[in-house]
Amino acid sequence: METMKLLVTGAGGMLGQSLSACLESRGHDVVSVPKERLDVTNYSQCLEVIEEEAPDLIIHCGAFTKVDQAESEPALAYHINGYGTENLAVACNIFETPMLYFSSDYVFDGEQNQPYNPWDATRPLSVYGKSKLAGEKAIQRHLSRFYIVRTSWLYGPNGKNFVDTILSMADDRKTLRVVSDQIGTPTCTLSLSETVSDLIMTGRWGIYHGTDDGVTSWYDFAKEILRDRDNEIIPIATKDMPRPATRPKYSVLDKTTLINTIGRELPPWQESLNTYMQLHTGRKETAKK
Repeated sequence: METMKLLVTGAGGMLGQSLSACLESRGHDVVSVPKERLDVTNYSQCLEVIEEEAPDLIIHCGAFTKVDQAESEPALAYHINGYGTENLAVACNIFETPMLYFSSDYVFDGEQNQPYNPWDATRPLSVYGKSKLAGEKAIQRHLSRFYIVRTSWLYGPNGKNFVDTILSMADDRKTLRVVSDQIGTPTCTLSLSETVSDLIMTGRWGIYHGTDDGVTSWYDFAKEILRDRDNEIIPIATKDMPRPATRPKYSVLDKTTLINTIGRELPPWQESLNTYMQLHTGRKETAKK
């Protein structure tokens, strides 16, 4: 099957928009469903949309992604990421429709200090991480044909993200303080979309780790973002910038299985960042005109 009919949930979000555009560019028939049309917490809607569209595969981008807010609203995080994903999985099972679900590096506790492979034990520290793991388990309970793709430190066009925040802060102040003791891998939605587009053509169901290549800290990531500017960036410890949700200290994901499955290496995070920065600059120039 060279092209498929694909239903993308959460199509209005940062990842959903990038992924839908990428899949369409490859010739797939993409049904981009915003949350207004498909609220996954409404089981009857899940059934109706799948029956009406009859997709070859559902790609589930819809999620509650506000990591800190989840600590004060755990019921909402579980309702969307756990219960909502279970609704979709049950409906997919009824119509024998496979699904791809995006999960997170936050399902790990960050104490391993070496890259996590897909078979390592999960131990989420935050409500957000626990709710994403609940979604993973729901899919594995109800489906035999699924992809689970865990990713990390996501940024891209059309969504609030770390890169845009750092650029905005750099415009307003000379000195920035950025956490230096959390280690992971920044991942651009544009490169992740290409990776996922390759993966879904393999028919090799399973759990995969999909990020850009390389390892860095938030501090060094910020330095790379601002390398052409003269802002001062000061490294600080996580304890000096307390947040409601606990982040894993080391959440690098081992991508060997994914690389072997799609038959190519993944781009270095610096390369993906450069591509995004060029787009960002282009958007700013267009806005000025």
